[in-house]
Amino acid sequence: MAEGGASAQVGLAQAVCTRLCHDLGGPTGALAGALELLEGTADEAAEVARDAVRIIDRRLRFWRAAVGGPSSDLDVPTLAQLAEGLTLGRKAVVDFSGLAPAPIPPGLAQPLLMAMLVGVEAMPRGGILHVAGDPAEGIGLRPDGPGAAWPPGLAALLAGEKPVLTPRGIALPLLSALAAAGQVRLDLAMGATGPGLLMLVPRG
Repeated sequence: MAEGGASAQVGLAQAVCTRLCHDLGGPTGALAGALELLEGTADEAAEVARDAVRIIDRRLRFWRAAVGGPSSDLDVPTLAQLAEGLTLGRKAVVDFSGLAPAPIPPGLAQPLLMAMLVGVEAMPRGGILHVAGDPAEGIGLRPDGPGAAWPPGLAALLAGEKPVLTPRGIALPLLSALAAAGQVRLDLAMGATGPGLLMLVPRG
């Protein structure tokens, strides 16, 4: 994919995501404030509503950071907070214990976040997504769980095929565009058993 085309795709995605996050963020905040007034009640419906609002809030934060537009460097604690947008409500955990505590620049952070989405979705019955490496040299991701497997479209994407754009499969085209725009190379090392290691390597 040409860099100019990738930049145009990312620009459109950023504009759409920023608008959606803005439009949904206001009502979500208002609902969260209203639910705070119910704090201390034992009503089951209220508890379910609080959990739902928390999940929506974390997912909005994830999408705003991953696609919404340029941001500052991310540190590991912030990355872990954003990962809650992928794991809350799911039987999934993201393990950052192998990730060096170094700032992650936006050009790498955005495709990394999208790769994390692909990784969590690669664990249909839950599991642990391992994220390890160093931002300067490359960061690897490996899903580990029952039935974990990278989607078939990932290998096709890395082979140079144009990703298919569908609502349920939007992560792969976005990963491709964000990586190209951020000058990040994507590699997939085949694993002896289970899913291989997806590497994000900064160019230059």
